[in-house]
Amino acid sequence: MTLLIVDDEDLTRQGLKSAIAGMDLPINEIMEADDGLKGTECAKEKRPDLILSDIRMAKMSGIDMVDSLKEILPETEFIFMSGYSDREYLKAAIRLKAVNFIEKPIDLKELKAALKEAIQLIEEKKRTIQSRLFHSKAASGRLALFLTLPPEEAGEIPDTLIQDALPGIKKNGYFTTFIVKTTSSLDNIDESERVRINKDLDSALSSMHCQEINIEKHDQYLVYHIYSQEKPDKKKLMKIGESLRDIIGDNIRFFISIGDPVSGMENTYRSYNQAVLLMQTSFFHNYGCVITEDNERLPAPQVLPDPSDAYLLSLMTGDTEKIEKTEKQIEESLSDSRNLLPDQVRDIYYRLFTCIFEACRKLSINPSSAIDTPESLLSFVQECNTLKELSEALSKRSKELTLSIKRNEPENPTVLSIKEYIDRNYSRENLSVKEISDYVHMSSTYICTLFKGETGVTLNQYITGFRMEKAKELLSDPKYKISDVSQKVGYPDGNYFGKSFKKAVGMTPSEYRDKVML
Repeated sequence: MTLLIVDDEDLTRQGLKSAIAGMDLPINEIMEADDGLKGTECAKEKRPDLILSDIRMAKMSGIDMVDSLKEILPETEFIFMSGYSDREYLKAAIRLKAVNFIEKPIDLKELKAALKEAIQLIEEKKRTIQSRLFHSKAASGRLALFLTLPPEEAGEIPDTLIQDALPGIKKNGYFTTFIVKTTSSLDNIDESERVRINKDLDSALSSMHCQEINIEKHDQYLVYHIYSQEKPDKKKLMKIGESLRDIIGDNIRFFISIGDPVSGMENTYRSYNQAVLLMQTSFFHNYGCVITEDNERLPAPQVLPDPSDAYLLSLMTGDTEKIEKTEKQIEESLSDSRNLLPDQVRDIYYRLFTCIFEACRKLSINPSSAIDTPESLLSFVQECNTLKELSEALSKRSKELTLSIKRNEPENPTVLSIKEYIDRNYSRENLSVKEISDYVHMSSTYICTLFKGETGVTLNQYITGFRMEKAKELLSDPKYKISDVSQKVGYPDGNYFGKSFKKAVGMTPSEYRDKVML
């Protein structure tokens, strides 16, 4: 506990401070002031639990000082000291409900007894306040939950519950729901931090003549129902949203959505539902954004063309400027679409990421360790919370690709032509070395030697390996039968395909499919 001693005699203050420090009382800080005015300033700033004050002082008496502090510090207890047995001062001390009145010269036993009595009252008061706060918080949570439900589900809300949660409100006032969505579990936020957020929000709302009740939902959502007697305009709602954003701060990744204000407590669920719907668009906004109907996305075609081919072409050029331009165009087209769902956008970006692997394969470049493997890519894309995150991750990986292109020596143009020809014709059963040599206008013997020297594998080994990689991709898609996969990769004979696949991969096509479908 903290104690403020107010007395205009320096020796008295020092003596009291020294004596109280040795009394074995739960007082861990003792402050001083040498007159009533300074005592008032100190009390307002430090908010002591207990004030021990002389009555007669220059500038401002102890009685006037306490009178000015009584409403500001309702939890503080007061003890008066005086060398005068003045009946009027005694009456004033009684009126101000001082714990005790001690005559000077001070008897230390009497002082200790008075301090103990005051400390006991303070502790009792704190327990009462804590109990009241706990009861109010429980009532607020119940009411906040009721207000997310339509009236037929919520039922009749007891007036006692309303008054416990929001004392003095009128049912026909205005209610607006604010939802905060965090990108990680609320359990990751310290309880003390959540208390601070709600306390600071209450303070900000009080200055705007509003009140709130709140509830946590589904481990990631904070739901605030804001009450005001007058209908808040858009400017005021945005001010509340921005205040909430600033109060939460930069250490948490979150979004805020705001429903429209509604008249009448029973209609609050409408504002809540609207805030829920707006929060579903958070994927298309940046962290910390306050989402309202006014910043809803622009209309766009419901189905956008697949940008994968255009993106792959830009990657193959290795032109950083062209790649960045293509990425920006893709992001902007998706950002402006209100009809696409986040999972649809994630699917598009998954295909864009696979274009980087395809470009690496075509250019004979080993992906850097920073580029995700195909196996981990899907999980990464699903965990991205915003379009911006996906776009930045794609840009990062395309830059890694262009750096790899610059570091690697250019592939032999004849070998590159052979690989491109195989890419276009691998599904044909009769694809042969002779056909490829005719395409590049060189002898079969020469291209076999050249290809083995440049790549380390024979031309037939490369064709078989290429077909097996394509087969693995198709087997990962349940819509294709194994016989269909066999045909698509140039093996009309399913048995031969099965033997070739097992030799290359170490398991049969059906075993591979079972593994990837787990």
